[in-house]
Amino acid sequence: MNQQLKERLETTMEKFSISQNAAAKEIGYSGAVLSAYRAGTYNGDVAKLEEGILKWIARTEQAHARKKVPVLETEDLLHIVKAIEITHAEKDIALIIADAGSGKTTAAKWYEAHNERTAILIPVISGMNRKMLVTELAKQLSLDTVRQPFNTLVQNIAAALADRNMVVILDEADYLKADALEFARRIVYDLGQSGLVLIGLPRLRGIIQNLKNDHRQLESRVGVCLQLSGLTKKDAAFITRSVWPDVEHEIIDAIYAIAKSDIRQFVKIIERSQHMLALNKLDKIDLETVEMASQLIIRRNWR
Repeated sequence: MNQQLKERLETTMEKFSISQNAAAKEIGYSGAVLSAYRAGTYNGDVAKLEEGILKWIARTEQAHARKKVPVLETEDLLHIVKAIEITHAEKDIALIIADAGSGKTTAAKWYEAHNERTAILIPVISGMNRKMLVTELAKQLSLDTVRQPFNTLVQNIAAALADRNMVVILDEADYLKADALEFARRIVYDLGQSGLVLIGLPRLRGIIQNLKNDHRQLESRVGVCLQLSGLTKKDAAFITRSVWPDVEHEIIDAIYAIAKSDIRQFVKIIERSQHMLALNKLDKIDLETVEMASQLIIRRNWR
């Protein structure tokens, strides 16, 4: 066994507060195998294990060399949070519309994290129907779902919501089936007397307002409607300087020219640039690194 590598393994785990089981999982082995290796009693293919450990140390050091892009209070995040706050306080229905990559989910998670006892966030999956929605609501409210008739479950959810100062946030609500979209209004707003926030792509507004879908009951109850335009140049500078405080304007402009109003893509370019800097052991961001990083993403706004 390579004693120097064993020492590097111990140092890395201690430095970054990584448990044995977490390290083993990332290396691709069980905790028992790594424990045996650390104790010097591993009888398997030591060379292969040490190769995995060496690669893991390199990946871990690179990952921690990159400064994470923090969740910042951008203009869009503040607008979304304010819309949810109003909906929560007034027990209303909100419709929040924005294109992909605008930070809708980040804002919703931020609100839930800061109101964990009174906010429920449900990431909608494609084809989520009424039954699936009700089951998820019951789980998040810690209600018993075993052998409960559907109507009883609905009544229990409505009672639990009405008994608390709650807001239910449905992220990517445009993926709800028609019966679930209408039923969300019924169970949360009408019966549960709670705030309901529907977040989605621009098509969500079209789904609700299309007379063929018969969502007039839902549309008539929407009291807050927010449509976002995406990342501004001001927020682009704000985000970039949270990572590189002394970054030059031309770097910000170069990233924004590629990502435009897509905040998700903007952040990904910064993260890829961070990776390039760590990989090449560079300290300062430059235009060449930004361009290399941007080649690793799909340019949604590429003209």
